[in-house]
Amino acid sequence: MNDGSNDNFGNLLDIISILLGYENLMENRQQSAENNISKSNQEQAKQILDDLHEQFNEQNAMLEYQNHLLEEIILLLKGE
Repeated sequence: MNDGSNDNFGNLLDIISILLGYENLMENRQQSAENNISKSNQEQAKQILDDLHEQFNEQNAMLEYQNHLLEEIILLLKGE
């Protein structure tokens, strides 16, 4: 009789072990999905910042050109 209760206890431990393993697997999958989302967000943020940097550089070049033209206009108006 004692062997039967040991078998039942062993079976219960096996079931608990399987359930814990399954729960761990689900948690790992969730963490992997979150990591993929985080990585994707970081890549997207980097792309946005790179695009903004490029646009600001273009605007700076345009402003420098406009400033140069204004300086030439001022010199022409002064008669220099």
